[in-house]
Amino acid sequence: WPPFSPDLSPIETLWDDMKDYIQEHYPQVHSSYKRLRAAIQEAWESITHERIKELVHSMRARCKAVIDADGWYTKY
Repeated sequence: WPPFSPDLSPIETLWDDMKDYIQEHYPQVHSSYKRLRAAIQEAWESITHERIKELVHSMRARCKAVIDADGWYTKY
């Protein structure tokens, strides 16, 4: 189901960005709910409007890559 592929969803890429941010800045944060919550908020706030625009503008290339690959997403 290419239209439902997580690789085509910009929000999935943002979640990955947030996960990477937390792993880089807070590798041991998982030991405390309060610290994890603060780290997630910080990671969310680190995402710039430019990053969101970049992901939205990449949708054409992502969709084309799926079409060209007969339904399989590969990095464009």
